[in-house]
Amino acid sequence: MNLPASKLVKNQKITKIKTIGNERLTVTIRHDDECGNGHNTFSITGDLYTKRTYKNGTVVWQDDACGMLHDEVARFFPGLAPLLKWHLCSTDAPMHYVANTLYHASDKDCWGLRKGESRQLKNSKTGMPAWHLTALDREGNQIAISEIEKYVDSETQPECIYILGYVPWLRIGEGKEPDLEAARSCAIWPDAELEDFTEEKLMARLPALMQEFKAAVESLGLVY
Repeated sequence: MNLPASKLVKNQKITKIKTIGNERLTVTIRHDDECGNGHNTFSITGDLYTKRTYKNGTVVWQDDACGMLHDEVARFFPGLAPLLKWHLCSTDAPMHYVANTLYHASDKDCWGLRKGESRQLKNSKTGMPAWHLTALDREGNQIAISEIEKYVDSETQPECIYILGYVPWLRIGEGKEPDLEAARSCAIWPDAELEDFTEEKLMARLPALMQEFKAAVESLGLVY
């Protein structure tokens, strides 16, 4: 795939500080391989401080919040707002570009199941399908062994209406509603519709997306 060339940088950042009233925001913009993942990653984070003045006249800037404070970043530095969509985008793709986008665009849960779908569990160590012991009544309905009447009062020997057997140990899907806005955010595709989110379409638009990302990074004077 023809993606823009990138030069690996271990430490590259810009810091901006601005005070509005009793609030001060420190913004850190990075595009480097600080984490050692083998590619540069872009991030915009903030530290929000609030001014505290005590009775003795002492002034302290208290750290109130930190991290992905993108609402505050846009409020203090409106010029950075267009860059916020690139947060955690790397030079090969946005973070988990296809997997995250398709998950949010689908109606499947985190196990890949729609509501009511089932899949037999597998032992994570052996890889073998998992089964569990249960009881079956005359109609073939499964009855948990813990729910069987283990003690019966009777003048004669009671008839056992259950048989024991191993049945597949199933995970039942809960499903979910597609989240269009989350899918758009993961794909950095603000005008996409749910039907646009296929692996083929996502990969087809990736080279142009990365060219746009490169231009955004270099507009800050950072090495791509």
